[in-house]
Formats: sequence, structure tokens, C-alpha cells
Amino acid sequence: MPLSEVQPILEKNLLTEAGTVPVPLEPVYKKLTLPGRSPAQVADALADEIRRLDRAYFAQNQPEIPDHDYDRLMRTLRELERAFPETARPDSPTARVGEKLSGEREVVVHRVPMLSIENTYSEGELFDYGGKIEKALPGEKIAWVDELKIDGVAASILYENGILTRGVTRGDGIRGDDITDNVRTIRDVPLRLVGEAPETLEVRGEIYMPNSELIRLNVIQAEKGEKPFANTRNLTAGSVKQEDPAVCAARGLRFFAHSVGSTEGLGVETHFAFMEKLRELGFTTSPMMRRLENFSAAVAYAREMIERLHELDFETDGIVLKVDDFAQRARLGSTSKFPRWVIAYKFEKYEAETTVREIRVQVGKTGKVTPVAELDPVEIAGSVVARASLHNADEIARKDIRVGDRVVVEKAGKIIPHVVRSEPERRGAESRPYQFPAECPACGAALVKEEGGILIRCPNAGCPAQLQRRVEFFASKEAMDIDGLGGKAVALLIESGLVGSIVDLYRLRVSDVSGLPRMGKKSAENLIAAIEKSKKAGPARLLNALALRNVGEQTARVLIAKYKSIENLAKVSREELGTIPDIGGVIAENIVDFFADPENVALLDELHALGVETQVRDDGRPAAGEGELPLAGKTLVATGTLNRFSRSEIEELIRQKGGKASKSVSGKTDWVVAGAEAGSKLTVARQLGVPVLSEDEFLELIGEPPREESDEPDPGKLF
Repeated sequence: MPLSEVQPILEKNLLTEAGTVPVPLEPVYKKLTLPGRSPAQVADALADEIRRLDRAYFAQNQPEIPDHDYDRLMRTLRELERAFPETARPDSPTARVGEKLSGEREVVVHRVPMLSIENTYSEGELFDYGGKIEKALPGEKIAWVDELKIDGVAASILYENGILTRGVTRGDGIRGDDITDNVRTIRDVPLRLVGEAPETLEVRGEIYMPNSELIRLNVIQAEKGEKPFANTRNLTAGSVKQEDPAVCAARGLRFFAHSVGSTEGLGVETHFAFMEKLRELGFTTSPMMRRLENFSAAVAYAREMIERLHELDFETDGIVLKVDDFAQRARLGSTSKFPRWVIAYKFEKYEAETTVREIRVQVGKTGKVTPVAELDPVEIAGSVVARASLHNADEIARKDIRVGDRVVVEKAGKIIPHVVRSEPERRGAESRPYQFPAECPACGAALVKEEGGILIRCPNAGCPAQLQRRVEFFASKEAMDIDGLGGKAVALLIESGLVGSIVDLYRLRVSDVSGLPRMGKKSAENLIAAIEKSKKAGPARLLNALALRNVGEQTARVLIAKYKSIENLAKVSREELGTIPDIGGVIAENIVDFFADPENVALLDELHALGVETQVRDDGRPAAGEGELPLAGKTLVATGTLNRFSRSEIEELIRQKGGKASKSVSGKTDWVVAGAEAGSKLTVARQLGVPVLSEDEFLELIGEPPREESDEPDPGKLF
């Protein structure tokens, strides 16, 4: 049958009213109208193009054409298949919505049981599990993969010769319901695999609904006067059981592939390689997934993932840690309920609904401008929440959060609260879109959005809000550790005109400070003594205190250990810095740019002239990590109320003696130094069998004489 038989369908659906082809569709149109093509060849080429666009949109998050042009292609394929029935294929994109079912769904026995995952809510138990795996595989290097635990409906999808043939719910783990018709409606589930696929491949994953889709559906429910849907998980579970696939298709479900079931000819030896293979075959895998070289690194990354939950448009209830190597998994085996090679680190999710009363912005020490939601106070997980960070302007737009909106606020694992979503179906006349300010609220400078990024900054280094945050950070425990110089004290010094830069701290006299409100002579003397003491904090602390972008405590210590002084560091090239492990190009560029600024060089010169240490002292005290130090290669955690040290003092002493001062207890911790009311870290240490030291035992360990109890004032108590 000649192409002329197909041409009217192509022109009707792909040409505009003006008789032209939309620019995004020109390459497709040319491909479809090649001379000599049969209807079947045209339909196959069009189906291949739609599949490619689906992969770009869902698997790669890179949409290539507008939605209305995509709809033109789908409409064209449907008409071709209706006009020429022989062109229809079972794996056609048009097959995503099938016939309505009649009667009960078929129950299918899984080829390989879909076992549950052992879980824990305790980091101590998590490390205990890691220790058991290491004992079960003695002397072996064990890599791990961290993935988000998606809060949806588990499903198994079978492909035979690259074609989707069956989708089944997890059910009881042995058998589940056949939901093939509804699985076909999920746009990021490929109906035909891309490239070379195993003869048989069973992919397991999670069907879920984005929060943005729940919002859209609830707006529709409100318009119809019907009750809103409660949450994404229940709605997902109900959707995949719908008898009419068209109903499921209208619900905007998504799918993340996360593991392998029964397969033949897989050709990979690790889980991470399998996930990469799945992406090549056309699947979407969850964001943030990462391969880690050891269990401690896997736990550390899990903590980081939890802190980034606000970035996600879907619900999670934990982090899954998996042994990467399939051969090691086989040796570890399974219990009757759980595979031994995987564990879920879960967190309790606490939610509450409240109202956004205002959105304000805060200016940080480096000029970063962060929007914050002022909320009607609401109790979540035992504490009252009245504010929540909205992180950036893009997040406000993505979640469509407006002043006056009812919003769902969540604490996951009792961490910092974040706004999950708004409830636009309940939006009243008082709700109004938030307009991000064009100027800094503190200094009036025009705000700048980073090129290619999402952060907005105030470029004015003299901005009073930045000065406030810089001085606060400079005086903080992790920086120069100046007792008594908290936020209120810093604000008072700036408002009085005594401090206009960090350098001015070291020019203060008792007579300057004692005349300020709520400041007596004794308090003034204590503050000036604390400032004087900070001069000996050392160059690593000073480098951290200067708040270079992306340069924190650990990076500062690495740089000073290598170059011995800030002056030496200032002369190092971008290329040399980029070769240092854990530094990289971005940090190297930030460091070089900092020292290229004459104002920063002048500030350092002034600090040095005022007696602030900018180089490692040549007084016989070795730098951390050099020489035969008593804590060389050891990891310690200080916890509880200490009598002889402040927390920053003991951590600095640990580093001076060659050790690593960690914030959390793990199986890699060598000792815990515990004071009164040590709490959960002490409990974890006992569970893991980590030795616990008193302060006196710690001093004996490092060869120092006992100390008197510290009588220095608590930070921030002077104002």
C-alpha cells in the first residue's frame, strides 16, 4: 500500500492550521514521509519515536518537545492503527490503556518469592547489622548501594524477548494479583525494552504517585464537590487495582525499578551494574542512588539522603542499604522472611497540617538568600513548629506554596521540618503567590541567581545581614570558639558601631564593651578574654571561620596539614589544589578566588598583625596526623556534659593527638568519651561494644595530666 494512503492521516494530525509542521516535529515528519514506506513501517517508526521521547521525559528527565506536540504524535499513531489494523502491535504506546476487566483478577505465583526487607529505626542496630555482615564475609571488601525506600506499591514486571508480558503486585510475597493492564498505563514502564535484553527479565520496583499529582487530583475532586484523596500511597494502591485501565491511566502513576527477580542471561555481577543496565533498557531508577565502598560510608550517605528529602516530589519512609556484589549476596543467603544482604534504615514520619502566614527571606554568611515559611504553630513529634525552610525559589514554585495556603509539614526521623505540599483545593481568597524579592532585604543590593544553579545570593560583601552571620559563624564552636559571642551579642556590637568586620573583634577593649546594655565590667572582661584566647585557635580553625564557600572543618584541616599556613595556601594554584583528594575543581576555584580578592588579603594581614595565628605553631607541638601521636588512626566520639572540656576543646585535642573527632558512634569508633547525661550515643556504644572512657581515662590515654574542672562561662550566656 503506497505512502499516499497514510499521508492524509499524517497531515491531519501533524500539520498546523497554516499547513506547516511544528518545528519540534520536523525531523519526525521527514522520517515518516520517506518515499516507499508502507503503513506498517510508518507506524513502527512513529511508535519508536514515541518510545524514545518517553525515555527522554521519564527516565532521563529531559523532555524534548512540548506536551501538545507529543499528543499530536500519539493521536497520529492511534488513527494509523485504526485505519490499518495490521499495524497495531501489543507493545505499541497506544496499548497503555486496554480493555476494562470483568470479574476477579488472576492470582499469579511469583517465580522468585518477593521477600520482605528487615528494617530498623536505630542507627546503633544498623551498625550492628553491618558488623554481622562483615563477620559473615571475613576479610572480604564489601561495597554497598544506598537507595531511597519509596512509599508506594511493590510490583514485579516480566519481560519475555524484550516485550512486557505481565505485571504483578507483591501480594503476600509468594503470590500477587495480575495488574498487567494497569502497569501498561504507567508511562515510564517500557512496553518494549531498548537495545539488547535478556530472553527473560523480571524487574521489580515500586509504583508510586508524585505529590504534585495528588495535588492535581485533589483540585479536580474539589471542583466536583467530592472528598479529597488522603495520601499518595493509598491512592496508588487503589489505582493499580482499578478494573478500568483508563481510570488508572488518569492517575499519573510512576515506577522506579530497584531490583532483579527471575532472569536468564543477565550478564552483570553487581547490583549497581544491573541498575545501570536497567537505565540502558529504558527504566527509571530512583534519584540519589549511590555505590559506597564500605558500610560506614553507606550509613553516612544515608544521613545525607534524609537531610535532602525536601528535594523529592514523592514520599519515602527510609533508606535501603544493599550489598552490591551478587556473589556475596548468594553466600549470605536469606532467612525464611528476609534476604540477609539488605536492610532498610527507616524513620518515623510525623505530619501535621497548618497555615503559611508569611514567607520571609534570610541572608546567610556567604550571601545565600533562603526563603522561610512562617507557620501557624503546630506540634509535630513532641515539639512546636512555627517555621520551616523553603530552601530556594524553585522549590516554592515547584510545590506552588503561597502565603495563606494550608500545607502539610513533615518531620522525617525527627529531623528539621520541611513543607511536603500545599493543599490548593482548600485555597481561599486570602492566599497569594509569593514573589521572591529582587533586592536584598538587608542592604538593598540587586539579588543575583547563580548561573546554571538554583541559589540566589546578595552580592554585596558589606551587607549587614551577611556581616551578622559571618561574625556569628566566626565566633561559633566549630570556628574560633569565642565564648559569650552569640547572636544577640553580635547584633549589639554591630548596631553600636563597634564591629564593622571580623577584624574589629580583636580591637575591642573592656571599656568599649562594658558600657553596652546588659553588659557589666565582669562580663566585658570575660568576653575580651575569650576573644584574646581565640587568637591561638590555629590556622585550620581560622580558615574554616573565614567561611570560604564549600570549605568546612575537615577541608580546612587537610589544607593546613599540607601547607602549614594560610599564607602558603594563598600561593597555591588552582591546578595543584584540584589534585588534592576530596578537594576537587569547584573548591579549588573558590579558594583561589578568595585569595585573589585584595580585600580578603588585607583582612588576613590585619588579623596576623593583631596576633591571630595564621600558621602552625613551631613550639614542638606536632600537627594532627604527623609523628607518633597517641590517637593516630583512631576515631573518638565525645558525648554528654563534660566537666574539664568544652565540646570544641576536646575535639580539637583529639585532632592534635592524631585522632578523628566524629559526631556519631559506629562500628568504626575506637572510643567514646562520655560525660553526664550522655544519652543515645552512649547507648549505641554499649550495643556495639565500643569502649567508653571518662574524661580522666581519656587524659591518661593521651598522656596528659588530670585537669581541673572548667569554670568558663557557657557560650551565649553573657547577653
